[in-house]
Amino acid sequence: MVYIVVLNWNGLLDTLSCLNSLLELQEEKFKVVICDNGSSDGSVLKIMDWHNELKEGLKERFPINKIDLPINFSSIKTTNNSGIYLINIGKNLGYAGGNNVGINFALSQNDMSYVWLLNNDTEVDPHSLLKMKEAFSKDKKIGICGSRLVYFSERDKLQGLGGVFNPLFCSSYHYKANENATIEFDDEVISNSIDYVIGASMLISAEALNDIGVLCEDYFLYYEEIDYCLRAKNLGYRIYCATESIVYHKEGASTQKGILSDYFWVRNRILIAKKYYPASILPVYLSLFVTFFNRIRRMELSKAKNVLKIIFGSRDLYNLK
Repeated sequence: MVYIVVLNWNGLLDTLSCLNSLLELQEEKFKVVICDNGSSDGSVLKIMDWHNELKEGLKERFPINKIDLPINFSSIKTTNNSGIYLINIGKNLGYAGGNNVGINFALSQNDMSYVWLLNNDTEVDPHSLLKMKEAFSKDKKIGICGSRLVYFSERDKLQGLGGVFNPLFCSSYHYKANENATIEFDDEVISNSIDYVIGASMLISAEALNDIGVLCEDYFLYYEEIDYCLRAKNLGYRIYCATESIVYHKEGASTQKGILSDYFWVRNRILIAKKYYPASILPVYLSLFVTFFNRIRRMELSKAKNVLKIIFGSRDLYNLK
């Protein structure tokens, strides 16, 4: 059984579009776990209203269960072949913390074989899940599989097929970004060229989850998928991209690339260097001065100020937990 974890934080319209696309998946059995990260827009009640308005047949095939935290997940046993579980977290735990609630719910269920971490600002092709599962059936060493991410508003342009990580500066970029989205790729060639799966769509096997554990919550936002893939590879798992698994992504819709997201993007380069690449700490810090001057050049003065505070060791400026 695949448990699809969708994290929602004040993104109701995107989440409902994502859910509608999931209900069209060419899969007989899967369960959707919506984790609401303390939304203030009435998302929980409105998702329940959305379910009440589903067509007959869909409503019966995907019954919804609302779960309010705190609760012991082991006391909940799913029995349906398919279903929707809406977990009301009640506060913002960040990307990793919110997704970990869904992961822990899936781990508590005896029928879980995969967990699909899927951004709420995506819509999926009906065959996207099937194509990722097929990849796992070909190679037992695969622990995490990603998708062909295509820009939602530009369906002819790739967001990426995975990511490439530079351990010297702890920076990254999306592989094949902005190339033609209709090109056919060799999955093996692509998978051997990437260092991590883009977090907007990550299918993780039960075996890998049990070995690797949940997402690291130190980052709050960004770099969680890089951390997770590094841990997976250290345990001998392959990172893979099923290029025929197509997911359309409204990149940045949930974070909106403001001062807050820019802060975590910069700060987390230092965190991952300290954790995995201590020899790179000095180059990372030096590269942040380039980041600072780039923010100044673009007249992003608040962002530039944050970069300086990060460089000179100010306390966590946005402790949102």
